[in-house]
Amino acid sequence: MNWLKQLFSRRRLYNDLSDEIREHLEEKIEELMAGGMSRKEAAHAARREFGNLTLMEEDSRAVWQWPSIEGFFADLRYAFRMLRKSPGFASVAILTLALGIAVNTTVFTAFDALFLRPRPVKDPDSLAILLRINAGGRDGRFSYPDYLYYRDHSRSFSDLSLFAFGMAVTSSDLPATSPEAVPRVAGAVGFQLPQLLQGSAQPIMCFFVSGNYFPMLGTTPLLGRILLPEDDQANATPVVLMSGNSWQRHFHSDPHIVGSTLHLNGAAFTVIGVTPLDYLATAPSVPDLWAPVSAKIALDAVTRQELENRLVSAGFPMGRLKPGVTLSDAQAELSVLAAQLRAQYPEAERNMSVNVASGRNNLAALDSDAWPVIIAAMSAVALLLLIACANVASLLLARAVARRKEIAVRLALGAGRWRLLRQLLTESMLLGLLAGAVGLPLAGWMLHLLIVEIASALPSFWGTIALEISPDIRIFTYTLFVSCAAGIAFGLTPALQASKADVNSALKDDSTAFGHRFRSSQLRGLLIAGQMAACLVLLISSALLLRGSQRALTVDPGYESRHVLYLEAYNPANLHYPQARLLQLNRDLIQAIAGLPGVRSVTQASRGPMGGIRWVPIAPAGAPSPAPAARESESPASGYSYITPNYFETLGIPIVRGRTFTPREADGQSPVVVVSEATARRFWPGEDPIGKLLKIGSEKGSTSFPGESDPFIPSSEVIGIARDVRSMDLRKLDESYLYIPLSQSRQWTRTLLVSADGNLTPLLTAIGHEVRHVDANLPVIAAPLNTMVSMDPYFVVSRIGGVLASIVGALGLLLACLGVYGMVSYSVAQRTREIGIRMALGAQSIQVLRVVVSEGFRPILFGVVIGVLASVGVSRALSATLFGLSPLDPLSFIGVSFLLIAIALLATWLPARRATDVDPMVALRYE
Repeated sequence: MNWLKQLFSRRRLYNDLSDEIREHLEEKIEELMAGGMSRKEAAHAARREFGNLTLMEEDSRAVWQWPSIEGFFADLRYAFRMLRKSPGFASVAILTLALGIAVNTTVFTAFDALFLRPRPVKDPDSLAILLRINAGGRDGRFSYPDYLYYRDHSRSFSDLSLFAFGMAVTSSDLPATSPEAVPRVAGAVGFQLPQLLQGSAQPIMCFFVSGNYFPMLGTTPLLGRILLPEDDQANATPVVLMSGNSWQRHFHSDPHIVGSTLHLNGAAFTVIGVTPLDYLATAPSVPDLWAPVSAKIALDAVTRQELENRLVSAGFPMGRLKPGVTLSDAQAELSVLAAQLRAQYPEAERNMSVNVASGRNNLAALDSDAWPVIIAAMSAVALLLLIACANVASLLLARAVARRKEIAVRLALGAGRWRLLRQLLTESMLLGLLAGAVGLPLAGWMLHLLIVEIASALPSFWGTIALEISPDIRIFTYTLFVSCAAGIAFGLTPALQASKADVNSALKDDSTAFGHRFRSSQLRGLLIAGQMAACLVLLISSALLLRGSQRALTVDPGYESRHVLYLEAYNPANLHYPQARLLQLNRDLIQAIAGLPGVRSVTQASRGPMGGIRWVPIAPAGAPSPAPAARESESPASGYSYITPNYFETLGIPIVRGRTFTPREADGQSPVVVVSEATARRFWPGEDPIGKLLKIGSEKGSTSFPGESDPFIPSSEVIGIARDVRSMDLRKLDESYLYIPLSQSRQWTRTLLVSADGNLTPLLTAIGHEVRHVDANLPVIAAPLNTMVSMDPYFVVSRIGGVLASIVGALGLLLACLGVYGMVSYSVAQRTREIGIRMALGAQSIQVLRVVVSEGFRPILFGVVIGVLASVGVSRALSATLFGLSPLDPLSFIGVSFLLIAIALLATWLPARRATDVDPMVALRYE
């Protein structure tokens, strides 16, 4: 540490060095005086022999290797002084860069909070997740028997727990649903998710976990205790753990909540504890309640047979590795266990393997479909930062011309080019760091607003979003890296250009430096062209995505959607009602709603025409069965829905051939079916499909979803052909679809569709009153059918991508136009004398204006051409989310290009207009 002590005491050492050199000089002078010289002659002779004392001191200091550090601090102090001398330039440059850095940091902070930040649990580094790999790809879900097998047989984990999904439950201890706030921003951009009907029962979200889940994570409760393994036994007393959020929201932080009874779906549960506020554990959101897996049976979420079925997914396993055990060790052991399962259960475990990944954060949960979205978002904000850097680089180029004399003087005094580059880059880096210091809190504020808006748009029973967005070491490192990279990116070219100054011409009148100005103007032109190209790519991409998502809102789905309400009873089977009461409940609801003013008809279905897709294998009756070894994915499959006879009338779907079901056929579950036109073309091309027989489902039976059984009809007669619709994917007509008769006296479904006249909003309130009157314990969500497009994943990607690209593109356009304005303004200021001479020689104002505008407009036009060509390639990658809109949509390309040209032309014209006001006499004396 001696060198560190010497570093901080270097001033004393430097003074000692100076004193020693001067002592040697004085000794030489005295020696020469002793030889007969006068003191003056001796001093001159001694100095000639010693040389430059200051240079000698600097060379001596260089041996100690401190000057580089001192030089850096000197450069830093000088950079601060230069920025303080130009507050206008510094403010514009810092704010421009801060905007680009803030947007980049916002996106990275969101990515960090979702996927990189360690889980808020004890020792997250030792956690590992298990991923099930099958023929269809990676799937993290395991059946409950598989989980138990790995838990009991693995020796790599000290604990292996299960996160077993969640469900909404109802409680008679909570008040009815009150009106939910309408999200302003989400609604303005086209998102409208289903909301609970006012007056219906209020569902709350409950997540199910194994009994060792919280002990494994080291959870410390706020009140009471956590769930334990003995709570997850078949004969255990039903208990729940309440989240701190629900404790505050529903029970007003009642300190006596522990030990109280909460009735869920009609069953009594004891509250044993409260978790800390916003405690996620390993869940994607904060639920209202946590319950053991065994409680799913008590709540009728699953039956005992379904829980023990290896074909039914139960949840996501996560374990804690034993000390000294690595992921590769655990992978080797679980591969052996997976092989044993395949040997014991060849039918259920066919082609199944297990992958072990780090459970420290959610990064391992990212699949291949998510990365393109992340890369696209990061690329978009990187383009904005590139525009900001090009803008500041243009300012620095202009400033370098003004500092040519200063730089020339420093070169003339012996400064090396590398020394000048270091000084100029230090100024640029300082700008970048100051911009990062401004951009970091701005990013936190922007992300906070974004989370608040997203949370307000989601139904309350989905849980609470609790992202940790406070800056951590990764965010600080990222912001520092982006700030430094930006400083180098926008500072390097101006620094190189400035350090090439011609000393002779620079020390003379500036008017002789035409060549330097010309090269600077060329560089500024290239930077402006780059800004315009990047801005155009963002704006055209946003226009395509927004027009594509708008097309999804207006595309004809093949059925009536604007005057139809979608109603869904949210898990009413959880109320422990017998089948007879559920069937009567549906009949009472249909009768009550049908009697409301303006209602034309009410129909019942197993799913709405949007969302909730169900698939079933189909084949012409009598066709040979596929080989046992054939993959299920190779069997023809079709979407299906159980419907009542008035379904087609309610939704306005025409029967193009044949007929629909009669009430007697539906009530008696006759083996008849209505198929789509595409299904008829698929199985009976060129034939009359009426009267043909279709085999629906598999003899072995299948359960795609807990609590639901897929249909199996060995021979069903085709009685009608319905027009093709877009119910499974708005981008295209359904490839195959079946409509199976629904017996209202034997089958219960949760979906009702209501066709009505006029405005549907008042009808929602009236339906809420009727639901409350029929059954106060029934939670019902509702939405106009045409708004259900918000649930389409491609619409979500297209809309959010379009909105974000529009915001980033608009910011880029603002920065680019400021850059154009600054470039032309500076050009006019530098050419004031030239303009005065032109006007003194007889040039008209319009001629001067034409010259200035044409020179400023040339790089803009070049950038637009480059941007259009780049956008052609980008649009191809966006084609899957455009809902049939052409990737080369003329309105998007031509309209955005002309808009950008018009705004950039205005930014060019405004400063150019001032050039025509130049007084020739004043201009001739300008320099």
